[in-house]
Amino acid sequence: MLRYLIRYALLVIAFTLTSFGLMQWQSAHFDTHAVWPFAQTMTLHPLHWLLLGLVMIPLSLWEIFLLEPRIDDDGR
Repeated sequence: MLRYLIRYALLVIAFTLTSFGLMQWQSAHFDTHAVWPFAQTMTLHPLHWLLLGLVMIPLSLWEIFLLEPRIDDDGR
């Protein structure tokens, strides 16, 4: 049960990072200036948060699917 809780928490964090990145990028008027990490400032660009969330979503979903019980071919 704790495994599911951790995996679902990771999925929630992934969607949160994606939403946060999209909202921050929109507030920056979809500017791609200073996309390289720490180019002018010591902060991450909103695209980095967005991409981190987008990468985490399929990975956490895959982990949840791996926890599902499997039915063997021989019916056991």
